[in-house]
Amino acid sequence: MVIFNTFTAMKKFVYTFTAIAALLSSCVKSADEQIVVEKSTTIAVEVAPAESRTFIEGTEIRWAESGEQLNIIYFADDSTTRRQSATHEDYTLTNNCAEFTADITATDGATQYTFGAFYPYAYKYTTSSVSLTVPQEQTPTESSYDPATDILVSENPIVTQSVPNKISFKFARMVAFAKMTLVGIAAGDKIEKVVFSSPAKPAGAVEFKVHEQGTLETAKWYNNYEDITINLGGRTATGEDTVWFTTVPTDLSGSSFTVTVVTDRVNYTKTVDLTGKKLSFERADVAQFRVKELVEEQKPLAYKLLTDASELTAGDQFIIATKSYATSSARAISTIASGTKLVHTDSFAIEDGPQIITLPENVALFTVEKGATEGSLAFKTSEGYLYGNYDSDAWANTLSFKATVDDEASWVVTVNSSNKASIFNEKYSRYVNYYSTSSFNFANSASSTYIYYIDGTATEEPETPEQPVVTPLATPVVTATATANTVTVEWGAVDGAKDYTVVCGEQSVTVAATTATFENVAAGSYKVTVTANPADEALHTASKSEAVEVVVEDAPSQGGDAQAQSVTLTFPTNFPEGATSGGSVGTIYSGDVIISSTGSWRTNNTDGRDCIYIGRTTSGELRIEAQNGKVITKVTLTAPVGYLVDLKWKEYDGFTSGTYSDSWSGECKSRIVFTAAGSSHSNIESITVEYK
Repeated sequence: MVIFNTFTAMKKFVYTFTAIAALLSSCVKSADEQIVVEKSTTIAVEVAPAESRTFIEGTEIRWAESGEQLNIIYFADDSTTRRQSATHEDYTLTNNCAEFTADITATDGATQYTFGAFYPYAYKYTTSSVSLTVPQEQTPTESSYDPATDILVSENPIVTQSVPNKISFKFARMVAFAKMTLVGIAAGDKIEKVVFSSPAKPAGAVEFKVHEQGTLETAKWYNNYEDITINLGGRTATGEDTVWFTTVPTDLSGSSFTVTVVTDRVNYTKTVDLTGKKLSFERADVAQFRVKELVEEQKPLAYKLLTDASELTAGDQFIIATKSYATSSARAISTIASGTKLVHTDSFAIEDGPQIITLPENVALFTVEKGATEGSLAFKTSEGYLYGNYDSDAWANTLSFKATVDDEASWVVTVNSSNKASIFNEKYSRYVNYYSTSSFNFANSASSTYIYYIDGTATEEPETPEQPVVTPLATPVVTATATANTVTVEWGAVDGAKDYTVVCGEQSVTVAATTATFENVAAGSYKVTVTANPADEALHTASKSEAVEVVVEDAPSQGGDAQAQSVTLTFPTNFPEGATSGGSVGTIYSGDVIISSTGSWRTNNTDGRDCIYIGRTTSGELRIEAQNGKVITKVTLTAPVGYLVDLKWKEYDGFTSGTYSDSWSGECKSRIVFTAAGSSHSNIESITVEYK
């Protein structure tokens, strides 16, 4: 049995390899050559129920039901041939314990084996140095990052004298996690995608060597790209929307980033200037941040590829291009004539699959009208109607524009199974044709032409009845009150509403009544919104949501059980007995919370400081731990006059961290640790801890 124990900076998981079969084969060479005998062994790979990497559920990282594979890299003796083996696709899960199988080839007579591994599986042409890319296209869930974007690598190879019964790996997580909250997207909008971009280039790859010691020390991260596209598939916005993604480790501090949100209705954008501010995506850690004041913008028009000629009707706008969406770029007919031909535009990009977002300069943008002959169409531009003429005596063709619609300016459009468009003139039995590399002409055969169009409003003979006007419901008038730790929300009924979605902070509920109650709400200030949802979506869309603020205070103590308590320590009054200047601090206070420090005392100094000292280059820390079921809600630290508190904090319940400002607040049931942050040392004169 070969056991792989793996650890990451966030989670721990165990792999177990068990040999269950063996086949013997040999490669026989000439009598004077060394004979190498190899055997293929099928091994079981078990992942114990400790958390692993696939997706986040609450605060746990768990295995998916399918799709997980590892790559095992190994070689015998000093062979330069490194083998790689993927664990099999079929595996079982029991209480989040995953059991895999994989095929390993062993060499008979070998006296040393070297093993390494990485996740996710990817076949590599060479395993001397492996490079894995953090995808620029990511598809997370509402509560977790995209499993396909995680990267784990064994920190050091394992060297054994034979195929062992047990072996343990220590894995390092190579990516950084980002948990971004977008504030201000209209509730009810369908979020198609979010693009996160920064000059700091958060997208890229990591290169590592699993067969050498110290993977983390020798690994190289490459920041290659500025953009990460996060596909959300039409997720319904709530007004505060969490978006997970992964990056290569990147420090954005002092730089900037831009967020672009594409919804079914409009786009939103925000550029955040980080001058003088800190934001860092650190390996194996979660960076949490909020983006507010997103600016609403009109969505750009998108011209989509015509795949069915019947979809092209009066009122539509379109361009005629030279290549299909499968190519990287295309050209289009312009409004510029060159003799008897029309010059094409410069190259332009086909974006987001089969569509064009930005039209090139001088493009001929056609509007569809009814043609002069039955079943034909006319195409009008700013220069007039597109027409073709053929002079059989002079063997001359002309493609240009004229002021009126006639049989020369009438066209029949068909589209084949490859989406190639045929633009045909019945009078001369000729086509719009892409000519050489510079222009379009009127020819007796069709070339590779494609139509990209936007649906318009029919100007003649509408085939469908007029649709009713769809309007948003009236915005509810909302009041919110707080009594102790309970928030009550009330609003007036809205005509045409089926029910109402009520949001208080991060809590949400949908009710048919005109009131909602949120209980056990922690003390603080909250934004409350109510959105009316339509009973008939053919007549109405959801209402807008105007926010009201409500302030929640903890319930007063009853029967002697205090809801909110605090402890304040002021130095030198609360110095522990025997404290001396320069000595270590140790435990300062122990009760419902424990306050301790590995810093040093500064007492009776000539400058009057009586405080805890945490130097900027030391490993000293201040630790606050909750006891007896208590929850820490706020920590306030003060420095002597003229000195600083320059610390960073890490809260171990929610894997959150940050830089200390005036105080720390939140809800922590385990511990908060303050350590040196910047270029200044810290002097702490008093500590106040609030808890409940």
